[in-house]
Amino acid sequence: MAEKPGYAVGQDNEMSMIGEFGLVVSAGNTNTSTMTAKINTSQELKYWSYQIISDLLYKRSTTVVNGEDVKATSAQKMFLSGQFDYKLEDPSNRIFIYGEYEDKRFSGFDYQTSVAAGWTSRLWRDDISELKYSVGPGYTVSKYEAKKNLADLQGLIVRAAFEYKHKFSKQATFRQFVSAEAATFATKTKSETSLSAKLNGSLAMKLTFVMNHDSGVGEDRDELDTETAVTLVYQFF
Repeated sequence: MAEKPGYAVGQDNEMSMIGEFGLVVSAGNTNTSTMTAKINTSQELKYWSYQIISDLLYKRSTTVVNGEDVKATSAQKMFLSGQFDYKLEDPSNRIFIYGEYEDKRFSGFDYQTSVAAGWTSRLWRDDISELKYSVGPGYTVSKYEAKKNLADLQGLIVRAAFEYKHKFSKQATFRQFVSAEAATFATKTKSETSLSAKLNGSLAMKLTFVMNHDSGVGEDRDELDTETAVTLVYQFF
């Protein structure tokens, strides 16, 4: 079997760990501070590959009311996901196991978690671009906040995701990621679009726009959330 471009068939590749950090502080009538942090760890082994992502967001606001400072947390999110792929004879085709957990205040849920397994494949990968997708069945649990007094959403889902990367140059990279989890009771979709530019060998600046749509949040919440962030990215190794 001929080795495909971009693959180290039969060899163990070094681990990759990339960290992102962003901080925005504003002052005036309303004082706010927003912190975002993300770590993306991945590795390609002879028979396996994996990717683990942790993502944090915290926002705190201080508002002057009747001459007094009133402090409150206005946004808080913790997200963790992991995908493990087993390579078949053609390493571009794999069997995957995926899991994620999200704890997001003010979303209407106490937490949301899901697992899935199925087929994943790289349609192509070269020095310029890469396209891969995954699809398979799974199970999800969305636990509402206790005060909402609603039955939890849980059941079988079909999860699908695709990721496209394109290098405009050695310094600039575009990435588009889309995922969907469809069930009879609700559908969750996520779109993440980013453009990163290297500042030096290990440091880069990244612009990211994220859209999260969840049809199960309830009538008192917006189904669509968006996030726009400018972060510094550091590749540890």
